Amino acid sequence: MPAYVHVNLRIKDAQRQAALAPRFQAALQAAGGRIVHFGPVVELLEGDIEPLPVAGIFEFATLADAMAFYRSSEYAPIKVERDAAQEARMFVVDAT
Repeated sequence: MPAYVHVNLRIKDAQRQAALAPRFQAALQAAGGRIVHFGPVVELLEGDIEPLPVAGIFEFATLADAMAFYRSSEYAPIKVERDAAQEARMFVVDAT
């Protein structure tokens, strides 16, 4: 069953974000993931915590694949650099 990584973010440094994007996409594809959505949050529908302005959803074949991507040596340096480029919340869901 597929698993999905969801990220909700605010870009702090557009230039750094742009430099990270192709590296992130390459690491994602190498891990068998694909981008389902990456773009602006349109509207808060429920809840009282305002989302950050951008959302991304990334699909993997399994939860193990999603976790392997997150823990991979290819993604590790991107995680470190991402802190300077964006404020982010990230979580994974298993669609079983």
